[in-house]
Amino acid sequence: MATVSKKSKSKSKKKGMSATKRNYFWDIGIALGFLIAFNPDATGYAIHEWLSLGLLAGLIAHVVFHWKWVVSVTKKFFGKLPRATRINYVINGGLALSFIMAGVSGFAISESITPLFGFSGGGNFWENIHELSANLSLLLVGAHVLMHWKWIVNNTKKYLWGGNKPKAKKQPMPTPTTSVSKP
Repeated sequence: MATVSKKSKSKSKKKGMSATKRNYFWDIGIALGFLIAFNPDATGYAIHEWLSLGLLAGLIAHVVFHWKWVVSVTKKFFGKLPRATRINYVINGGLALSFIMAGVSGFAISESITPLFGFSGGGNFWENIHELSANLSLLLVGAHVLMHWKWIVNNTKKYLWGGNKPKAKKQPMPTPTTSVSKP
């Protein structure tokens, strides 16, 4: 994930939401959209196509949110860089390529969107590319989630379960030698 400087964090806090919180809820939306769009037999192909188009827009925004990280790691990829960062970069690059392949092939086989622009086409070649890229995307999304599991758990605790609230101090258990005074 992208590192946010103290300066940009304080600016976004003034606006009411930190970059981490924005990224967390944005990523939840992308994940839900991906899970729903991944099964076109459940949604119908028209919903699958329109939802996937919206998902593509969400993914582009996700990359824009993390663009400084992309540029920074690209510059340092063959230099001194932690192994986990390099692996994350490769997974994310694979995700970008597989989503692009799924988008292009999906456009080629579309039955709802491309006819609006006067296109029709498809064929087994594009259907095979679409299925292959969708399955590769699923595999890489799983790897991406595993790479960020700690971040996901920590922010789920923080933003959904209220894990950043101050904890009450534990009171010592009264024992026969310790008296407990009333407040």
